[in-house]
Amino acid sequence: MSDQELRERGLSLKYKATTGSSVNDLVPAAFALAYESVRRTTGKTLYPVQVYAGIQLARCQTAEMKTGEGKTLTATLPTFLHALFDRGAHVVTVNDYLAKRDFELMGPIYQRLGLSVGVVQSDDAPEARRAAYRKDITYGTAKEFGFDFLRDRMTMAASSSFGAAENLVMRELYYVLVDEADSVLIDEARTPLIIGVVDAEEEMQKRSCIQWAAQHADKFVEKVDFKYEHDKKKVTLLNNGIGKTRELPQNSETKKVSIRKIYEYIENAIKVKRDFQLDQHYVVRDGKIAIVDEFTGRIAEGRQWQRGIHQAVEAKEQIEITPATRQGASVTLQSFFRRYENFAGMSGTLWTSRREFKKVYKKKVVRIPTHRPVNRKRLPTRIFADAESKMNAVVIEAAEVAESGRAVLIGTRSVESSVWISNSFSEKGIAHRVLNANHDEQEAEIVGQSGIAGQITVATNMAGRGTDIVLDERVQLQGGLHVILTELHESQRIDWQLIGRGSRQGDPGSYRIFLSLEDELLLSGLGPVKSKSLKDRFLKKRFANRLLSPSLIHFFRQAQTKVEHNHLVDRMILMKQDKERHERHFEMGMDPYCDVVQG
Repeated sequence: MSDQELRERGLSLKYKATTGSSVNDLVPAAFALAYESVRRTTGKTLYPVQVYAGIQLARCQTAEMKTGEGKTLTATLPTFLHALFDRGAHVVTVNDYLAKRDFELMGPIYQRLGLSVGVVQSDDAPEARRAAYRKDITYGTAKEFGFDFLRDRMTMAASSSFGAAENLVMRELYYVLVDEADSVLIDEARTPLIIGVVDAEEEMQKRSCIQWAAQHADKFVEKVDFKYEHDKKKVTLLNNGIGKTRELPQNSETKKVSIRKIYEYIENAIKVKRDFQLDQHYVVRDGKIAIVDEFTGRIAEGRQWQRGIHQAVEAKEQIEITPATRQGASVTLQSFFRRYENFAGMSGTLWTSRREFKKVYKKKVVRIPTHRPVNRKRLPTRIFADAESKMNAVVIEAAEVAESGRAVLIGTRSVESSVWISNSFSEKGIAHRVLNANHDEQEAEIVGQSGIAGQITVATNMAGRGTDIVLDERVQLQGGLHVILTELHESQRIDWQLIGRGSRQGDPGSYRIFLSLEDELLLSGLGPVKSKSLKDRFLKKRFANRLLSPSLIHFFRQAQTKVEHNHLVDRMILMKQDKERHERHFEMGMDPYCDVVQG
């Protein structure tokens, strides 16, 4: 069959789809055409397990495919099938880079079959977005799709004709396939997408009050002036702090604000000073605060903290404060993706969240077998009394493993930790590469070289997704990639994403977890009293540089489970609030997603 015949068959199938054929009717023919186009375009042959996964995704289920099993190619099967219906098929990735990469790599597969492909990027103008959505298949991020949806809703609400079609950017929400579905649909589900509107009269006053509060935050002492609720991560002024606030010298703008509002500014400033750390929760780029996503380790492009927190962080870092906004329109990712007539998802770590997917999204999680047996060794966990002893042990093990001819990937929870380990390697003259939110533009290059013999890569968990680590022959012969986790994350899934960077497609590999009693997880999961009690038992001189009992892993797992549960509760509350908000708006005859409409 020539390429021309392949294209004609693809267009013929599109005609059948748009004239009454069902999805199930077209599966055999559509998959066969996509399978052949993949082979001709990439030189790769899809495995039976990939075809099986494609069938599940075509049926709008969620599929767990382990790292390295070829999710990107698998996605072409159901995407092509649903794109045949000429109603638009959307493919969601976790960032702009991956959206553009997949568009460029997978686009020729669809084009060979006669379909058009587009991509939406964060800096695209409305006309470019509109053109991309008019294609048969559109790649983009959940954030971009969600914000375009909100802008269209505001346009519709502001229009007397309820939004003429030519003024809208998106088409209907027909089919979406979400890559890294657990990250998008669970981890990011706690953060709603919000379009704000600026109140010019209040802007200058708020800016002045926020800067004033930041200047005085250092004067407040925990348990004396304020209490901190660890479960809610909330700061509340005590009587002593209230008195201290009233005695602070005020400026002309703070004098115009109610005392209750002054308390809120101070509480925000204290919370930011206490909880929001540079190179852990955010970085400063080009004079602006850029949030580091706690689950991916990447920059959360375009995202801001709400309720004045973002502006308080800017004041803390003494940079220009962005206008505080009121909510104009908002949508949670939970609500947005449920609006699609058909949606499916895939990831390497979905199984542990199967109950939530069933409850929230009415989706079954299907575990896809691996193409080859997993060949990964788990080495005993090492637990230390303090963080410094732990990090020293990490550096020693990484250097020894790399010297044997293997490659090493070290995963950290924060930019700060990755810099600390990098400095330790530099002091010892050990060559290595660093991948974190400050080096994200080099991500593909650094990850691409992480499988070279003797290579040590220090990375935040942004190395856990997107780009495969290909091992050279010497590394495979010596035992494969060795993955080191320097902490447990707040979700077990994130740990497995990093572990899964090794031992892909039957490659050899190993991993080890290093922990210390000073790890952040113990405080956030067990609370200050229990975590301090645990530290007091071991943080003594005789335990310095000594391994503690592996049985202490029980406390870390307990803390992790508690945090995971708290996050689940947050998502359920958010879903309930979202539903109640929609009901109120409906009763008032308002658009459920719009609060304020600008003319």
